[in-house]
Amino acid sequence: MGPAELVGPLQISVWWYAAAAVVLLAAVLNLFAPLLRAAAGSGMKSRPRIPIPVRSTYMSRIAAVESKLGAGEADVRDSARELAKIVREFARDAWGVKAEHLTYRDAAVAGLDDLAESLSGLYEAEFAQDDANDLGSQIAGARKLVTRWS
Repeated sequence: MGPAELVGPLQISVWWYAAAAVVLLAAVLNLFAPLLRAAAGSGMKSRPRIPIPVRSTYMSRIAAVESKLGAGEADVRDSARELAKIVREFARDAWGVKAEHLTYRDAAVAGLDDLAESLSGLYEAEFAQDDANDLGSQIAGARKLVTRWS
């Protein structure tokens, strides 16, 4: 048995070249996949999804504050304080932000613009010089905050 007889069985087939090219192409695509996704526009950050029970819990708490205010069981200042507490607890449960003592300026600096906007409106009602007589826009703002982040 000589070298001429061994060449036949050890020859590389064209299919091996094709298989190697496919594997190489898959490796290159996998390597550049993040760039391809970013170029396609799917790299945008999506907002976090908040579970429905969390949303419904906070919507019912906001409705309870609104009904107490409408029934005259609580004044505007106390209702604004309660709404601010609800909004801060929502931020904690929804985003994991420690917001118990967060001011609206702190929220704005942290990039939580929706929370800052809601807290700003509640501050106006809570710390007004004279008693505010309407809390409707602040209640709507709190509801908007909860429904927007869903």
